[in-house]
Order: sequence, then C-alpha cells, then structure tokens
Amino acid sequence: MKNWLAALVMLCAAAVAHAQPTTYVATATGNYNLFINFTLCVTGPCQNFNTSMGASGSFTTSAPLAANLSAANVAPLVTAFSFSDGINTYSSADPAVRIFFFNVSTNASGAITTTNIRIQRWLTGTSPHVPGDRHSWVLFLATGEVDHNAQCLTVGASPAGVPDSCVLVLGADTSRSLAFGSARAWAVAPSAVTVVPTLAEWSLALMAVFMAIAALVALRHRSRASAGSVPS
Repeated sequence: MKNWLAALVMLCAAAVAHAQPTTYVATATGNYNLFINFTLCVTGPCQNFNTSMGASGSFTTSAPLAANLSAANVAPLVTAFSFSDGINTYSSADPAVRIFFFNVSTNASGAITTTNIRIQRWLTGTSPHVPGDRHSWVLFLATGEVDHNAQCLTVGASPAGVPDSCVLVLGADTSRSLAFGSARAWAVAPSAVTVVPTLAEWSLALMAVFMAIAALVALRHRSRASAGSVPS
C-alpha cells in the first residue's frame, strides 16, 4: 500500500508540473551595431535607433516547451509576451500588436537553441488597417533585428495566422529606421512565486488519482480471487 501511495504522489506531481507555465527570457549579449536610420522624415513617428539600445524581452508558455522541436510554431502555447526594441514595447496585452512568426527550436533537454520570433506593432491607423499605415517590428533570429515606422504595402493574415497584420513593407522608405544587433540567448526565468495549479492542471492530477485508485482496486480484487481459489 505504501508503494502505491508513493507512486500516486509522484504521478500527481508529474501531472501538475507538466502543465506548469514557463517563462523564457532573451538575454542580451550586446546592443545594436549596424544602422539604416531615416534620412528624411516625411510621415509617421520617425525616430532613430542608437548604440545604447538592444532587443530584449520574454514570453510565457502554458507548459514547458517540448524537447527536439525544429522551427515549430509555438504561438498556440504562448499565453503572454513582452518585448522591447529600445523605442517600442510589444506586449501581448496591446491590441495594436500582432504575432508574425513565433517559431522555436529546442534541444533534447527542451532548452531553446534557435528562434524565428517576429512581432509587429501598428503605429498609425485603426483596425482594420489599410496599405499606407505604418508599423514597427522586432525580430529574434540568430541576431536581433528591428524596424521602426515602416510603411505597410499589404495587409493580411501573418504566417502565424493572425489577421490584420502587415505582410509586405515598402523597401524604399526614407522615414523608416532599421537596426541590427548581436545574438540573443534564451533562458528559463526562475520562479518568483509559487505557482497555483489551474483548473486544467488539477484535472490532470485528479485523472492520475483515479487511474491509480482503479489500478489498486483491480489488483486487490485479483489478489482476493487468487486467494479464494487456493484449495484447502
């Protein structure tokens, strides 16, 4: 009985831990070092990047990322994010923000190895947006790349499936500013508070309890049946 109870506790703990939200933080290794800043501000909120700025931020998933992902779209798992390019903040709570890409690769331990995360933010216009509206974006590849006050040529659904996104920009735009930086690594953020399991997580734990109890009852029935069939 003690062995069964110990196994039950371990199973419940594993069920809850598996669904625990996890936050991944982009750790900066340097600021921007290459610039294509605006030359003539014609329209939009023009502003240039500088060497004191860098791309940074974090995102939270409903459960830890699986091992051995290969450029997987994890947008459905993302429950919150907040990024900064030094000029703009890209928050999942901002109605002007759109997910363009949210692709991640992991190693055998589930740690992030590479990303293709691109988040947009509309700067002008209202939803639904139209060609000519201006936007900014932050991109996390092997290096950080940012674009501010770019004119949108085509509005549609992003590759991540988010509508009302800018899917094509005007290349020759003198009001636009770009910057490029060094690589960003990703680390799991330490838990600052004790995480209270959600209703879904408790459901997993209860399922584990019921499975363990059912197995225990079945084992006891088999034991009694075996004992009753032994000849006197």
